This record gives sequence, C-alpha cells and structure tokens, in this order.
Amino acid sequence: MIKKPQGYDDAQAYTGESMQLPPGCYVCAIKQVSETQTPGGRPQIAILFDIAEGKQKGFYQSQFDAAKRMNPHAKYKGVHKQTMDGNSVPFFKGLMTSIEKSNPGYVFPWGLEGNEKTLVGKKFGALMGRREFLTDEGERRFVTEVFQVRSLEGLKDAKVPEDKLLSEADIARYNQSHMPSQPASQPASDPALAADGFMNIPDGIDEELPFM
Repeated sequence: MIKKPQGYDDAQAYTGESMQLPPGCYVCAIKQVSETQTPGGRPQIAILFDIAEGKQKGFYQSQFDAAKRMNPHAKYKGVHKQTMDGNSVPFFKGLMTSIEKSNPGYVFPWGLEGNEKTLVGKKFGALMGRREFLTDEGERRFVTEVFQVRSLEGLKDAKVPEDKLLSEADIARYNQSHMPSQPASQPASDPALAADGFMNIPDGIDEELPFM
C-alpha cells in the first residue's frame, strides 16, 4: 500500500509541462535548423536549441522527455523563430552575427544548398525573460522565452529583463474575443426603430475585427 506523502496535496505537480526555465543569461547550442514561413507567408528561420552550460544544461531536452512520457504528441519547447525579410532583416543579421561571433572561425556560407545545417552545434547567447499570457480558459500564466540573442561575449554585460506583463488592453481584447456569440438581431419592422441606434447588416459581409 502506497501512503500519500506529507505535503503531497500542497505540492505542485512537477511534469514536463510545468517545468519552466528561470529568467537569465544562457549559453545555448543549436540542435536543428529549418527554413519555414510565417502564417502570412514571410520567410523565417526556426532554430531548435538547448541550454549548453550551467545548472540548466539540457533543460529543454529534459522537459521534452518528461512531457513525452505523459503525451506522445508533446512538442519540443526550445524554439526560436526569426523572420528574414523586410524590416526584420536587421534582427536576422543580429542573430547570424551573434552566432558567428560566438563560434571563432565560423562564417555562414551564404548561397550554398543545405547551408542551414552548418548552424547545427553552434553556440549563441540568449537573454531569456518571462512573458505573461492568458490561457484559453482565461488563466494568467508565464512563459520563459528568448528576449534577445547575443554573442557569448555580449552576455557579460546583459541584464535580465523584467517580466513582460499583460496590459489592460491585452485583457480587454481577450475578453472581447471570448464573448459568447449573440443571436442575430431581426430587421426592425418599424422605420422609427431602425433609425434608433440599430443597423441592418446585409448577409455575406464579414467584418474583420481588430483583435483577431
């Protein structure tokens, strides 16, 4: 017979889903790289990485292994995506420059087929912070993510960012987008009612909402 340990009811369940990386400055290593697209069709690079040094070494792999034991469809959480065109080019160049500076002698071979694979195993510095978000159930949670990519040398003068909290506007948009749908109003039979603040919207018009 297994007895419930003291403090069991008050303890937080420590699973792959609940493991969270503390904010801080981390040396990271690239595990996999692929070219993808944003939902809007813009080119981007997706980097799968893990913590390479220190007390949190291998954090994302450990988190993934624990999550897989509970959910075979669990996804690897150590992912950083960077858009590669338009006004994102300076940020993309910053990412690539930080990787080159962090790996002496490495220069990215532009224009070669499969050149993204040369990034595997390379190190970079990551300034990780916490961002607050709302779950589908409306609960406020935090996720730790990459706030800034730096060279390993650049980590030395980096400061851990403060938590990025939800604004009142963020919460209002969430509440607006999760309001229960209202039954369609019937056209007013009295012209006086139709002119008193009501509008008849023709069928087939889809209005784009600002919070979608």
